[in-house]
Amino acid sequence: MPISTKLVAVFASAAVLATGAGVAIGATQSQPTPVAAAVAAPVPLSTEVRVWVDNTTHLVSLTEPTTEAALKVAGIHLGVHDRVSPALTASLTVGDTVTVNRVQVTQETKTVTLEFAKTEVKDSKLAKGERKLKTKGVNGLREDVIETVTVDGVVESTTTVSETVTKEPVHQVTRVGTYVAPKVVSRSSERTAEPKKTAEPKKTAEPKKTAEPKKTTEPKKTTEPAPAPRGGEINLARADMWDRIAKCESSGNWSINTGNGYYGGLQFNLATWRSVNGPDFAAYPHQASRAEQITVANRLYALRGLQPWGCRHAA
Repeated sequence: MPISTKLVAVFASAAVLATGAGVAIGATQSQPTPVAAAVAAPVPLSTEVRVWVDNTTHLVSLTEPTTEAALKVAGIHLGVHDRVSPALTASLTVGDTVTVNRVQVTQETKTVTLEFAKTEVKDSKLAKGERKLKTKGVNGLREDVIETVTVDGVVESTTTVSETVTKEPVHQVTRVGTYVAPKVVSRSSERTAEPKKTAEPKKTAEPKKTAEPKKTTEPKKTTEPAPAPRGGEINLARADMWDRIAKCESSGNWSINTGNGYYGGLQFNLATWRSVNGPDFAAYPHQASRAEQITVANRLYALRGLQPWGCRHAA
């Protein structure tokens, strides 16, 4: 049975719509136009790339060769700070490798001790070399926020984000003495004069029974007063200690007499000097030698220790 020209035209139109191919339609009804064969759609090509992450390599095939697609196919999820190379939108070719670095950013707070500074101020009210604490030093505190960046388990950087002082340090202040007692050169008249030897009286001859005995000649009186006796055993125990105290008390001047009621290297007052028999050596402390002053100081030390001396700290 011959196919009608109208039916053949319908079939040809359907083929054109399905394949996109051009189809030619005949002008007569006696000869039908053959239908063109359908053309198959091209199969997309795949691109094989590698994804390296967490010390593991993933081999994936992509029809859309981009970094983002490669991660999706490999099932890789990125953290907030993770790094990807090349960029997510980059196009890939066969054999390319996508690298993912796992990044962690952490912060911690550390407490830091702020050491106090030390300051010295001169004080003319203290003897030279003497030191006294005026203000005690106190350490301060500071809180530092430290940020650490770790890439694939290895620390890449450590940064101080902020520093906050929570307690200010207190400076330590020490008073340092500068006072030096004026030096006074002892005059010869201040020292006790050595007693002059008096002439011994001449012995009288034994009187004869018949003659009157001759009167003995009395010794001439000296015009100078007799000085205090000098004597006693020298005791130089703790001599180094007494030298240090003398340096503080009188700048080491053993013959000093400033008229303030204190005498000699160790600054005895007269009453104390006499209480431990200082006149064994001299009437006044500054008139005695260094060794004699130390001997008398050791006598007082045996009774009262270093309590009488203001510069006992120098011992």
